[in-house]
Amino acid sequence: MYLAKFFHRPPGDDDRELLFIPGGEPMIIGIYMDEARPSRRDDFLREEFTDIAKAVAAFRRHARELAAAGYFETTHTKYTLRNLLPNPKAKPEWQKSLDDLVLAALSVPLEQQARYLAALENTEAAAEPLYLWLAAHHSFSSDDNAQAIRFAEQGRATLVSRRPLKVPHYAWSIAENELEARLLDVSGRAHLEAGDPQAALAAAEEAYRIAPSQDRGVQRATILCQHFPDRQEEAFDAAFSNAQHGGYEEITTLPAYADYAARRKRKPKSDKG
Repeated sequence: MYLAKFFHRPPGDDDRELLFIPGGEPMIIGIYMDEARPSRRDDFLREEFTDIAKAVAAFRRHARELAAAGYFETTHTKYTLRNLLPNPKAKPEWQKSLDDLVLAALSVPLEQQARYLAALENTEAAAEPLYLWLAAHHSFSSDDNAQAIRFAEQGRATLVSRRPLKVPHYAWSIAENELEARLLDVSGRAHLEAGDPQAALAAAEEAYRIAPSQDRGVQRATILCQHFPDRQEEAFDAAFSNAQHGGYEEITTLPAYADYAARRKRKPKSDKG
């Protein structure tokens, strides 16, 4: 995931991007826009972290420092963007609040996340698929599977219904297909915890179709292996093809998989020479 904030200060000859890359080794990169310069400058900031909470705190601090220096945050969100001109507009406060909610979901305990969610409950942000995904994720992490499913399905339905009407949604720097897949991810996991593997598999397969990833492939294969014995070989196929990337250990350690892998590795004898 890449999360970008853009900052403009008139006349626009020194605009900036703050790029946050969460994950196992979080990183913040500060990038000059350099719209009118003949050559690009080196990044003005590059920080690596081992702790996500410290990384989020630093990201927030750098954003405050740019605001104090006379910059305002713009509506741009595409992290590869390198030009804010000709007419950058200030990001609305409700969108900034959704950004804060994303950062909170990455870095603070569930009790604090709940306060961020509650603060936006009666605002226009609460109708956004991004908010509904984060609410679903919070409910799932709080062991409320029914609520998680409701939020996730409402979020996806909102996203899908707006698409043909070209009604925009705000998802920070998260691509639309990735957000839809993430809504399906949490819905599928909640269905599985609630004892409905059929619904869980349907969600996992649709998420993988929309935005394929290693984690989604593992989730689909694991559901097949554990709950659908008649389709176990599909799970073995996926593990055999992708195990080198990790995540399939629960499948590849099964005795039945060892027999399957041996058959796959066995080469037919050649009749040549």
